[in-house]
Amino acid sequence: MNEEVTPRETVEARKKFRLSDWFRSKSLWMIHYCSACGAVELPPVFNSPLDLERYGVMPAPSPRQSDVLVIMGYVNKKTLKVLLRMYEQMPEPKYVLVGCNCPATGGLYWDSYATIKRIDEYLPVDLWVPGCMPRDDDWLKGFIELARLIREGKVPQTPRPLERKPGELEELLIKDLEEREKRMLKERG
Repeated sequence: MNEEVTPRETVEARKKFRLSDWFRSKSLWMIHYCSACGAVELPPVFNSPLDLERYGVMPAPSPRQSDVLVIMGYVNKKTLKVLLRMYEQMPEPKYVLVGCNCPATGGLYWDSYATIKRIDEYLPVDLWVPGCMPRDDDWLKGFIELARLIREGKVPQTPRPLERKPGELEELLIKDLEEREKRMLKERG
């Protein structure tokens, strides 16, 4: 039997979808990775007068209980594997919020062979909080903006695989390392 979907049913389905997005945006559990100076500016967001908890954002004890992965400070090749494992352990839908300039450019360690220059090549970043270091009110604005994007359904909720084939991450890291070694040899002549 072939049943047709009426316009009223599609409108009701959209309302349910938006309602679930609204609920999801009001209860964000985050797990964060902080390195170096990245650990300084996020904790004040949870204290008064900003009080991020009143916006529905709470720290989670493990990746398996969190919705948002927050990355701040520089990322190196060893910690990238930890971040990828944390991301893989998170349930769907999951979001990535990145702050600071270091995950985007490498920051002070931009010329190091071990520093990851662009975290968005390895993880699907949903929102950036720019600055070196972003102030606590910038973090608050970032979380509010992420909640708005989730509420409006503008963040993809389909599973986003990190690797399309096994070992792809290692291949990317080796390729990046080889390119840097070639560039260094060329510069040093």
